[in-house]
Amino acid sequence: MLMLSPMEAFEIYQLLSFPVAINNVIFYLLVSTFIAIGIYFYVQILRLKLVGNWWSVLNESLYRTLLQMATDYIGKTNGLLYFTLIYSIFHLVLFSNLIGLVPYSSTPTVEIVVTLSVAFTLLIGVLLVGFISNKLQLLAAFIPAGTPLGLIPLMILLELLAYCTRTLSLGLRLAVNMITGHILAKVCVGFIWIAFYSSIKGITTSTGLSLFILVVVFPMLLLLLTVFLGLEILIAYLQAYIFTFITCITIKDITILTNHERTEE
Repeated sequence: MLMLSPMEAFEIYQLLSFPVAINNVIFYLLVSTFIAIGIYFYVQILRLKLVGNWWSVLNESLYRTLLQMATDYIGKTNGLLYFTLIYSIFHLVLFSNLIGLVPYSSTPTVEIVVTLSVAFTLLIGVLLVGFISNKLQLLAAFIPAGTPLGLIPLMILLELLAYCTRTLSLGLRLAVNMITGHILAKVCVGFIWIAFYSSIKGITTSTGLSLFILVVVFPMLLLLLTVFLGLEILIAYLQAYIFTFITCITIKDITILTNHERTEE
């Protein structure tokens, strides 16, 4: 009986050779993007009907949740400006997490280089937008209230380090949670396969214990695996939500100095 390593699902291999090489991680990241865009247009078509289905209800629920998050944590004005970005990030991460639950597929978000690239790209983009909007006043976002004048340069440096650390943890948290969940799922499937294979082999030799395992224990293991995969779907959603939530917090800290936000405050 051939047993493969649980780390096999995380191997990177080249699929296509163009001027830009396409490996399995990039391929499934593109698949996740096309799925998110396809579902969006599909739901838009459903909105033309008087009676929607569960796809439209699910999309409306996610839409309202993300819109509420953006307006609550970023602000009413800037929240609407950044809502398209928040909506796109959430669905990209969500479908990248979910596509890894399909057998013989890869999960782009288990690669630390992918999650860190997305996290630091968002941080740099937000800093650039904040600098364009506020110029040197952006430094005020890195100075806690009541800081003595002599400690301002040190506090700015420490706050910038804190932002980089938050961004680092943002990418690592997503990748580590996806890696551990997929490894546990692969190990559970391996144990169930060993139990099934041993039971079938024992039945041929008329072993009563093997028959008991096949009839009683094996269905229980399948039920537990089903519950575990359901939990993995929930974790995939929660990780996408947490990633988007921390992104909103980071955007809020940078954009709170804009004229619109100061007027609202």
